Amino acid sequence: MSFIPSMYRLLNDVVKPWDQLNGILSQPFALQPDLSDVTRMATSLAIAIKHQADLRNAKRGVVDRESFENRVMSDVADSAKHGDLRDSTRNNKLSVASCFEYANGRGFRFMRNSVTIEHARLGELDFMATSLAATQYWMKQIGFSLDRKLSVAESQAGFSSSASLYLAPQHCINTAGIRLRFFERLANATYRPVDPPQVKFELHEQPQHPH
Repeated sequence: MSFIPSMYRLLNDVVKPWDQLNGILSQPFALQPDLSDVTRMATSLAIAIKHQADLRNAKRGVVDRESFENRVMSDVADSAKHGDLRDSTRNNKLSVASCFEYANGRGFRFMRNSVTIEHARLGELDFMATSLAATQYWMKQIGFSLDRKLSVAESQAGFSSSASLYLAPQHCINTAGIRLRFFERLANATYRPVDPPQVKFELHEQPQHPH
């Protein structure tokens, strides 16, 4: 059996899947909150991140003490594989929501689809930010860096009078419902949740792309 350097395993099993999921989430797709390619890819990514410790013969307890984010990914991976866990404080589930910026007088701007870890003990955590930090821990451990900075992607879409999404049958086998979240941008460029006085929502068929 040929030896595969740690760098390539990390790239193939973790970094590339994270990048692919990041790209999908930046598109204005209407996604079932609990079942789609997104939740499947996220759970697979969590499992791959947890397995990094096994690949490097690292002690789980040491990794969990050094990296809060890897501890969370371990919980996500175990819940995905086993359902309810013996330690109920580790139980969690993933949910997807479409996030929009709202600005009075400008309307709505699609930001991204978010994946939230709903954790029994830790509350709500952003899956993409948490998994990125866990990945960066392993990159540091093996002394590996990319020629670009990884960051959670946000759509470049502009404002419109309605919050709109596209059906995505290629990513979601059944769209029986969607979850929407709205945020307002603060002066310091951060966001906080907001309840728009009125929401106009539009759901479109997936546009056809030329081959």
